[in-house]
This record gives sequence, structure tokens and C-alpha cells, in this order.
Amino acid sequence: MNAKDFFIDGQIAKQKQIPILVMFSEPSCPYCELVKQEVLNSMSGLVEYKNKVIIRHVFYSSLMEIVNFSGHSSNHSQFSFTYGVNFYPTLLLLDHNGKVLGKKIGVVLIETYWTELDTLIEQATKQLKATL
Repeated sequence: MNAKDFFIDGQIAKQKQIPILVMFSEPSCPYCELVKQEVLNSMSGLVEYKNKVIIRHVFYSSLMEIVNFSGHSSNHSQFSFTYGVNFYPTLLLLDHNGKVLGKKIGVVLIETYWTELDTLIEQATKQLKATL
């Protein structure tokens, strides 16, 4: 689930016509951990989501290396800065080029989080299919 190569993820997303869900978090954020454990880890383990969305995780302050959508070397911190993320957790739904299709910031109710996220994934997928 940790982000490593958005260039390859973008190619897969384009081929499958699905969005890329990126969760931005910080290590000391209890809500980030809650979303990761209660929603994203479960979601990524379900077969129905394998062909629905690519799920990736970015630590905003990490210097862990990644490849960005342009195929250039970057790190988690630079990638977070590129998207102007400064509140955690932030979830972005991106197209194969890294364009933002949807956004969810913070947690209001964890009980409705999955449903709200599912709706955002569906909306992002419709946007993708409308542009192809």
C-alpha cells in the first residue's frame, strides 16, 4: 500500500480506467491510523476493489523515495507538497496523470467513512470514463 512508483500506478490506472486513491498521513495522527486500519487495509484486501481503485499511502514528512507521475525521482514529502496537503488524513483520488478527481479531508464519523469514500471512488470513476 505504501507509494513507490506513481508512474507505473498511472499506467495501470489508465489501462483499467480506475482512479488512484492516495492517503496522506503523519505518524502521530490517531485518525490516520484509524482510517488505515478500519477502512483502507480492509478495502485493499477485498477482491471487488482490486479492479475498482489503486490504493496508496504517503507519509507527508518521509524522505522515502518514490517515482512521481512524470517518471522522475521524488520522495513522500515532496509529493505531499506538490498537492498542497497540510491536514491529515487527506485522501485524494487521482487520474493516471495525477490530476485530482476527488478529495476527502479529515474524519467526521468513522462509521460512515467507508460509504462516503466509496461514493467518491464512484464519482471519480465516472469522471475518468467521461474523459476517455
